[in-house]
Amino acid sequence: MRLSTRIAVLCAAAVMPSLAIQAWHEVASRQGRLAEVRAEAQRFALQSASELNRVLEGARNLLAALGEAHLRGGTYPGCGTGLAALSARLPRYASIGVSDAEGRILCSSAGAAGPSSIATRPYFLRARDSGAFEIGAVMEVPRPGGGVRRILPLALPIMSEGRFAGVAITSIDTVWLSDNLVAAGAMPPDVAVTVADAQGLIVARMPQPQDFIGTAVPAPIRALVQAAEPGAIEIMGEDGTPQILGYVPVGAGAPGLYVSAGFPTGPALRQVNQGTQRAVLMVLAGLLSALAAAWLFGRIYLSRPVDQLLETMRRWTAGDHAARSHSDDRSEIGRLAAGFNALADAVAMREQELREGEARLRDVLGEMPVAVVLAEMSSGREVFRNARARALLECPGLREGTGGEPVPIPLPEPLAGPLRAAIQSGATTEGLELPLRRADGRETVLSVSAAPVRAAGGVKLAVAAFLDVGERRHAERQRELLTAELRHRVKNALAVVQSMVAQTLTQSASLDEFRRSFNPRLSLLAKAQDALFASENGQVRLDALVRDTLAPFGAAVLVRGPDLPLPAKQTLSLAMVLHEMATNAAKHGALRPDSGGEVAVTWTLAPAPPGAERAQQPAPDGASEMWVHLRWAECATRPIVSASRRGFGARLIERCVRHDLRGQAELQSDPAGITWRLEFPQPQDAEGPQLQQAQRA
Repeated sequence: MRLSTRIAVLCAAAVMPSLAIQAWHEVASRQGRLAEVRAEAQRFALQSASELNRVLEGARNLLAALGEAHLRGGTYPGCGTGLAALSARLPRYASIGVSDAEGRILCSSAGAAGPSSIATRPYFLRARDSGAFEIGAVMEVPRPGGGVRRILPLALPIMSEGRFAGVAITSIDTVWLSDNLVAAGAMPPDVAVTVADAQGLIVARMPQPQDFIGTAVPAPIRALVQAAEPGAIEIMGEDGTPQILGYVPVGAGAPGLYVSAGFPTGPALRQVNQGTQRAVLMVLAGLLSALAAAWLFGRIYLSRPVDQLLETMRRWTAGDHAARSHSDDRSEIGRLAAGFNALADAVAMREQELREGEARLRDVLGEMPVAVVLAEMSSGREVFRNARARALLECPGLREGTGGEPVPIPLPEPLAGPLRAAIQSGATTEGLELPLRRADGRETVLSVSAAPVRAAGGVKLAVAAFLDVGERRHAERQRELLTAELRHRVKNALAVVQSMVAQTLTQSASLDEFRRSFNPRLSLLAKAQDALFASENGQVRLDALVRDTLAPFGAAVLVRGPDLPLPAKQTLSLAMVLHEMATNAAKHGALRPDSGGEVAVTWTLAPAPPGAERAQQPAPDGASEMWVHLRWAECATRPIVSASRRGFGARLIERCVRHDLRGQAELQSDPAGITWRLEFPQPQDAEGPQLQQAQRA
């Protein structure tokens, strides 16, 4: 593109803000005008609904007076003549009448020409059931002189001493109603006002009422009939012209009727469009004048010196680095030529420095302890790999196909992914950790970073750096697992101690009694913790826990059951339960020194008992859930007398089994001995695997 053309484009660009401002002004003006029309349409729809309310309120007052007169005077000869005279004085009403509670017409301005009963008419039934003023659907009745007349029936219940006695009925001529939807002279030009009932049938319209009354409102706006509140929307009219429709739905204006006012947008925006056309023409005229002046100036004062400078540049680019411009012009073009000469001298010096710097950079990269790989972004060909990369990745360096074409980068997957992404899409990767299996079978983790770079001379390269972080990640994982395990166990132990202190305090009358009850339990808890930390996998066998708990009592104990490992939480809770059972037996039961008794502790694994709550953790691999059924049985030669009330030990046992083991405990007592039956879900190993994994790592 020639410089004169560029100047012309610059002039055009200078005019673009004016066009943008004009466009913004056009949009703002259009939106503002549309907002005004929407507000006007909604206001006019509300005004029409108010006018319709006034008409309906007049009809309701007429029917109320008629009903009151009927209650006072009843049906009398000649009442039809009186109603006919009233209807003649009020041409808006096509008929006026009164019916009894069964819908039989008692008196009507239509006389014999009218119906004898309205018992099946929907508006009569609604008025009878609701006891309120009702509006019916549009009906067609014959005119006295011929033709058809469309009317809108209205009904008001007549109530006598709280009972339904009949209805006062009238009907409004829909043509008259259409002509009186708005106040005289208030109808804007090109505006259409529509009134429809709750089913969407048009009962009045202005203009052209005869063409629309009795038809349904268009489908696109049928949902507005039952809308939640009044509003205004933009629609496409039936004649294909855009409109703004203000509407008042059923229930928000006239009772049981929908009112809308449609304003065409074309006339409303005509003045805005004309102003926009004038402004655009003025801007285009100024743009053409500026383009002509710019083209003439460029041809005279710019083209010749620029062409001379371009010729010098062409020679320099072709390899004649001695080519220099000899322009004596002192204008901006002359200073540009002098700048080119200085640039040519600096480039020659910089090229020499870059060649030396590239050699130094290769030496530094070759000795870095981080593996570095460089590849061309245009072809994907690998151009550099330092010694650390060759030793770490243990795969060939640069390769070419049989025909000399570049082949894919010889990096193992998935390590090649970040470098490939940098080559293909210029994506940057930082600190992505990927696994690597080395040739000797050892596994490690590499931290991979890759990014596109621009080398000397504008060559686009992609670089990837690989850092072996396997040993560091191994140490971090081991530390995190051990820390989490220790935190969990300490928290569980503190929770047990807190509960034990609170329960012992509530059952102790003095500090000495608290000390005698609390110290053995605390010692038992410490022994259970020692057993947990001494185990290799963080679990304690149930048989070992029973023997260790009962050993201080020197009792004859029978322990029998399947091998059952217990995690930390269940170990602490079950140790407390066994200790309380042994303590109670030593005080009152089979472990008393003079009782001559013994204790048998047995357990089995079986399905959950009927009605038992399910465990919180599902059984692994979809297996059925098993429960532990543990039985503590005491047998003594001397009778055992049961306590008169349940003590703290029994409540502690039941609470631990129910809350900690998620099971149930049952006590059976008789003179021969005491029997405890404990049933709880088989503990799942929720903590042991973490410790085992930490020990294996």
